[in-house]
Amino acid sequence: MRWQKIARLAIAVFVIGFAIVVFLAMRQRPSAPAGGEAVDRVDPSASVESGAGEHKTFKFGKLDIDLKYAKALTYKDGRTKFVGVTLTLPDRNGRTFVVRADEGELVAPPDKPTDVSIAKLTGNVKLTTDNGLEVVSADATYDGKEGIVKIPGPVTFTRGRMKGSGVGATYDRNRDVLWLLAQAHLTVTADATGGGAVEGTSSNAGLARSDNFVKMVGSARLTADARTAEADEITALLDEKGEKIQRMELREHSRITSTGAGAQLMTARHIDMTYAADGRTLQASKLMEGAVVELPGAAGAPARRIAGTTIESVMSPDGATVTNLTAQENVQVDLPAEGETPARTIRSASLRAAGAAGQGLQNFVFEGGVDFDETRPAAGKAAALKRHARSARLIVDTKPGLGAVERADFRGHARFVDGELTAEAPRALYNIDRDELDLSPSDGDVGTGPILINPQLTVQARNIHVSPSTQRLKADTDVRSTVKPQKPAAAAPGGRGSTTGGQGQTRVPAMLKQDQQVNVTSNRLDYDGVSEATYNGNALLWQGKSRISGETIVMNNRTGNLTARGNVGTTMMLEDEDPKTKVRTLTETRASADMLVYDDAKRLATYTATGKTPASLTSAQGDMRGNRIDLFLKESGNELERAEADGNVSVKQETMFSTGKHLVYTAATDTHVLTGDPVVSVQKDEKGACKETRGTTLTYQRSTGSIHNSGMTGIAGFETKPLPACPAELRH
Repeated sequence: MRWQKIARLAIAVFVIGFAIVVFLAMRQRPSAPAGGEAVDRVDPSASVESGAGEHKTFKFGKLDIDLKYAKALTYKDGRTKFVGVTLTLPDRNGRTFVVRADEGELVAPPDKPTDVSIAKLTGNVKLTTDNGLEVVSADATYDGKEGIVKIPGPVTFTRGRMKGSGVGATYDRNRDVLWLLAQAHLTVTADATGGGAVEGTSSNAGLARSDNFVKMVGSARLTADARTAEADEITALLDEKGEKIQRMELREHSRITSTGAGAQLMTARHIDMTYAADGRTLQASKLMEGAVVELPGAAGAPARRIAGTTIESVMSPDGATVTNLTAQENVQVDLPAEGETPARTIRSASLRAAGAAGQGLQNFVFEGGVDFDETRPAAGKAAALKRHARSARLIVDTKPGLGAVERADFRGHARFVDGELTAEAPRALYNIDRDELDLSPSDGDVGTGPILINPQLTVQARNIHVSPSTQRLKADTDVRSTVKPQKPAAAAPGGRGSTTGGQGQTRVPAMLKQDQQVNVTSNRLDYDGVSEATYNGNALLWQGKSRISGETIVMNNRTGNLTARGNVGTTMMLEDEDPKTKVRTLTETRASADMLVYDDAKRLATYTATGKTPASLTSAQGDMRGNRIDLFLKESGNELERAEADGNVSVKQETMFSTGKHLVYTAATDTHVLTGDPVVSVQKDEKGACKETRGTTLTYQRSTGSIHNSGMTGIAGFETKPLPACPAELRH
């Protein structure tokens, strides 16, 4: 916009005031022309009437006023009227102003004929300057006591590409201020390049020439260079020459709209705007009270909205992009939905944003009680989405110009909620483009955690990484996890997050209580977001006295299946009936192996040795070892149905130690059956002596302590053989 030209427009009007000043300088009534030439009387009521004349005054040796007229008439009441007035006023800067009118009149009190108080110009009042300014009005009046020129009717003015008009005007000589009183209209036509057009309207408008500002008041509207400013009042502060805008102030109901670069909309109670040296390029803006800025979306996408009590922005040198922005109090940023991308709203106490020239804003720092929301209705294959996060501070990175959000970094008491998923940490880094939420501790940031809670698990660790969309997560370093108690499933939207298992409920292995939580610790955790959790590195699972340990534990909370690998150890609390008292109690069943595979549907726990150390089982039914041990549980999961051991089997009772190839223990009959080729059995008698027996089958009845051997092979012609000492397994 070319505000300097608006200034020149206004100059054209107030020069009328200078014309009146000339009349004030006329302290003496004019004399008749030299030579006594007869004059045709124009008004018989005039005391003195003279013909054409000229009056010049000088100051400091320079021409100050040059007045020419066709006739002069003086009246008894002190009035002096000139006909065919041409007034030439050399300007202070050397430019010349010429004022013409059909008539001019001076009025002075009868008792003070030199004290001119009223001056009037009527009929085709026109002012022109040697730099192309022209002002036209029908009438003008000057009141010497007030020092104000008043124009009662329409006023027009032009200079070069600039035009203006109004109805009624005043010029305050003392303050050097011109006002258009009604229907103010200013225009500047486009230059040769097609730019620089300006159009402004308001109820009234004023120009303070000495203070270099133009003010438009009452429904003010100014359009220039694809930008329209609207307010109850608009003030343009000009450079020293009064040609270019340095600053523009909008007051009350302020609004700026643009179809070009930069913000598309700015609204506030008040707006201040700062321009570059060219007077057209916007460099900075300050919005005060109820501030709103709308920035254009990429490639026709909906506008992005920033609101706050105050907003300040800085533009790139070419005025094309916003490079810095700050907002204070009740800050809210609205990012509309695009396709499957959810709508996002961010609220905080303050905002600082920055970006590079040509790129626009890309980095945003929100502080003071940050709230972050993502919402999307269900549409097509996309499920409904509602996420909420909060923190003390939030750092957001976007594509250029507040484009698509790439990353949201929550700092201090971070909390993230997505349906039934809740996450807390001192820091939560939300990599939106990768659908990842990283929870971690952070130097200088406080908060609980990191901790994550979903329908299946509660996880605490030094670092937790989760996909909000799939709920797949990874955790590392001091991982502590809780598997939730069994409960009926609640179907999540689109099936995501459902706790429905094969039997309609979350399951843990049957040897554990389904209505109590299960605890797991490890170095690392990998959860597939649906049902399977893998714990790696010193993994330990426990519930009450029941425990499973190993280098790796894999648990499926839909099937109840479990796998453990590497130095596996388990403790199960199973019901057992004392063969002597017939009292049923929970007793420990401890096992170890290189690998454990538990099939919940079969109620089968399989312990396997993959190295030299055999699988082992210690229980109320005795101790057994073998390359593989299978425990078959009853449907309840808390009672043994049978146990089988295979390969390099050994079984130990209080007074018996036997080895063989295959062992079956049946709980219903409380009987061990050991087979092999041979079965070697050592029994210890009441005196502590041991003897060895060999055969192909050994049957041991725990309730009675009876042993039956069959298929005796004999040793050097003997079926049994006393031993000089009992084996270590039978020593107490």
